Amino acid sequence: MKAAWWAMALLAWLVLMPAGAEASHASNGVARIERLHDGIATTAAQVQAQPERAWTPTAEPHQLAGAQHGGWWRVHALPAQGSRLLLVYHPYSARLTVLAPPHYQPQRGSIFDPGADSGHSRRALAFAWPDTTAPIYVGVEDARYPLQLAVRSSRDFASEDYGHVRVLWLCLGILIGVSLVTLLFWLQLRERVYLLFAATMALQLLYVLLAYGDAYALAPLSWLARFGAEGIWFVATSSTIVTVFFLLDFAELRPRAPRLSTALLWVGAILPTLLLAALLVSAVLPGTSRNAWFPPIGNGLLLLANVIAIVTLVAVWLRGGRHAGFVLIAWVPLVFVTTARALQLGAGQPLNPWLEYGLPLMQAFAAVVLVLGLAHRMRTFQRERDAAQQDAEHDALTRVLNRAGMMRRLDRAIADSRHRPMPLSVLFLDLDHFKRINDTHGHAVGDACLCAVIDAIHTQMQPEQQLGRIGGEEFLLLLPGSARRHARDLAERIREQVEARCASVQGAPVGLTLSIGVVECQAMDGTQSLLQRADEAMYRAKHEGRNRVVVLDARDTAERRNAVMP
Repeated sequence: MKAAWWAMALLAWLVLMPAGAEASHASNGVARIERLHDGIATTAAQVQAQPERAWTPTAEPHQLAGAQHGGWWRVHALPAQGSRLLLVYHPYSARLTVLAPPHYQPQRGSIFDPGADSGHSRRALAFAWPDTTAPIYVGVEDARYPLQLAVRSSRDFASEDYGHVRVLWLCLGILIGVSLVTLLFWLQLRERVYLLFAATMALQLLYVLLAYGDAYALAPLSWLARFGAEGIWFVATSSTIVTVFFLLDFAELRPRAPRLSTALLWVGAILPTLLLAALLVSAVLPGTSRNAWFPPIGNGLLLLANVIAIVTLVAVWLRGGRHAGFVLIAWVPLVFVTTARALQLGAGQPLNPWLEYGLPLMQAFAAVVLVLGLAHRMRTFQRERDAAQQDAEHDALTRVLNRAGMMRRLDRAIADSRHRPMPLSVLFLDLDHFKRINDTHGHAVGDACLCAVIDAIHTQMQPEQQLGRIGGEEFLLLLPGSARRHARDLAERIREQVEARCASVQGAPVGLTLSIGVVECQAMDGTQSLLQRADEAMYRAKHEGRNRVVVLDARDTAERRNAVMP
């Protein structure tokens, strides 16, 4: 989790980093805004023909209050030299008609307009305002929020817009990079959580581009403009659905909180899917106003899903789910900023920098934290795999290698000795009179004897040497890099160590000793032949009186083979 705290520090730096936009539009260049009484004019000619008494000054000089209900406004600018731009910030779904002097020809614009000026981003719609004191008329349709206005010079707006583009594409670049890297992980590992994460980041990236309008200026995405605000709703809802499935898998919510997970699945995935189906059906039915029912239902489901998700994640985290902790660190700030941004826009207030860029910044922050979470998840699975492999290859009682693990090590050791080349010797160790110890003192003492022998052998071993239990009381010790003479000396030290340390085990006078066979790997040896020769050397030690070391050299093996030939 330390990495997550580093990510929190990154978040603080990003939030406090200077943004290109002004913190507020206090000096927005607007002198006053007046609204035309509702319903008394619909065309551009009718608007210009209205008498002064038809216009009512608004309380706020920086917004078109009530723009979500549509209508006309008259905007007066502060005196200034030179031509300027009328800027309408965060228009979202709004479609504008602007009548500017001197000819007052209608200029129409929206973020969905494929012919919009590509010299700047679509964070704001820009309309030319000539060097004149005459007012501009602004007509609004299909707006979701009160619209923020400013009047600036082209130079000032270009500087402001450059800062906006710099911050926005820094965040989007992080999302793109994370999505591609995670997608590559999925292509290699074929684990669904990586695909869901890549899809989540890609959909959030697309949503930001659509909401800011920059997607429609990109040739590969310009076709989405035909869907208007409905396309943004569709992507946002799809992002919510995919995110829910990602959270369920990544944070392991189902096994740890099944009831809350079911509620989250219904509210965050199943019901939004039905809502999307209703949106698609209504799109082909004439006379249906989707703007009236889809946003409140969709936003309501999103808010409820966020609440259930946070409750579920907290519950799972308190029960020991560390992955849920990563999601909480990543997602709660994103939910907070998204909600604050929606409330600020809904109130028609200028966005502070931390809200202006809060959405892409929090998405980039969440992407970084969740990548750390995925890395932690992968590391956890790797540890579990290693632990399982350790258990599969090791003896449960003595914790040394079992027969299967030892055979694999022996195969590799023989291959390495031929490849380099280097000597390889093997010690075959067998406890003397072990059955008698079990019969006399019981199996508990017998098990303790096995562990005591292992401890004694470990005192004489080097790090590169490997010990395994290949039978009840039989052990094999691999000595890579050791010739027969060095192996014999080690075997003698082990025999003496066991005889000295294991005369008594758990208070029982067991007088434990070892019979040890020593062989060196020859050119003709394979795993089975080497093991067979070591076993033969050990049995010679048994036959010669036990508690001794017998070395079987290549000549002994040749003589034995000649003796059995016809």
